[in-house]
Amino acid sequence: MRLPGYSISKIFIKDNKNENTAMLVFMILAYPLNKMASAGWAATTVNYMWPLATGLFALIPIRKIWDSEKIKPYEYVLYTISLIFAGNAEISCAILIGAYILFTVLFLLKNKEVHPYMIVQTLVIIASMIFILTCPGNYARTNTEVSNLFKDMNMLSFLDKVGLGFTSTMGLIIGKGNVIYTLFTLLIAVYIFSNYKEETLYKIISVIPFLSIILMYYLSPITDNIFHFVVEIRKLMVSEAVILSPATSNNMLYVVPIVFSFVSFISIVLSLLLIFKKLNNNVALIVFLGGLASRLLMGFTPTIFSSGERTMIFFEFAMIIDSILIWQELMKKNDKNDIKVQKKAGTIIKCIGVIQYINVLLCILYTQK
Repeated sequence: MRLPGYSISKIFIKDNKNENTAMLVFMILAYPLNKMASAGWAATTVNYMWPLATGLFALIPIRKIWDSEKIKPYEYVLYTISLIFAGNAEISCAILIGAYILFTVLFLLKNKEVHPYMIVQTLVIIASMIFILTCPGNYARTNTEVSNLFKDMNMLSFLDKVGLGFTSTMGLIIGKGNVIYTLFTLLIAVYIFSNYKEETLYKIISVIPFLSIILMYYLSPITDNIFHFVVEIRKLMVSEAVILSPATSNNMLYVVPIVFSFVSFISIVLSLLLIFKKLNNNVALIVFLGGLASRLLMGFTPTIFSSGERTMIFFEFAMIIDSILIWQELMKKNDKNDIKVQKKAGTIIKCIGVIQYINVLLCILYTQK
């Protein structure tokens, strides 16, 4: 976990380095690392945590080149090795291709030229994707997984798979009470309520994602006994199945999970636009959409249900990155009331990080042989 933290700090934290990095540490500690035991510690960390860590490290040169910071000779080697390792995992490879192509274009528009190392890195990661797409073993594995895990996969249309990506993602968030999503949406609501005191519509938009997980998961023992049909919607959302299909399309009930998921994510997008007040070069928005896309890609794979929560790692760390970006914006406010809000929000994040760390330690003790 040190390498992801180091990389996020280098890329996304510029002011009050020590204080903001300390808060980032607690946000990362809030990530339930016990997910890495879902398919065995070794296999899961190598296939998910390591590509995440090396992928983030391979993004550091983008930040350095953008800021015209000198890259040491040995760092070129380390960044390229990290890129090659991360490029061997399909999801991290897709993220890196998107990041390097996007910023290569932005560098070209900004400076009318491109740094040679950016071209080298872009070509390397494109070659990694070509290798993945042309590897015969991947096709053989996919065919086996379709026959064993998801026999109807090939019958789904493109939109079916996109819808499946949305509903399965929100199903995992609601069904498991995703801590990172909860903290992220809480910070969004805190910032909007602190900075848009008179705009009721903005407040409503910002609080939708946070209230959704509170009502659908954390307060479910209460809501289950009062709002019986809300329970049925929750059961539908967490079910491991294609919710909207030709067989169910005549019943509007099966549209609700997709609408619910779409509204929640759109509310987050609009809130990020309100927080950072720009559409162009909105890093937080790019990070969120990239993380969400990494999870939506699972809708195109037959292992979408069998892989479980571990496939959320790239999306969850995208939310951690956005959380520290929002936190830095929140810390710029010096009003007396804003300082009180900052302290309360910081205390909540630190407590959750510490408790989650203890939880992971206990998990290690319980699962060790």
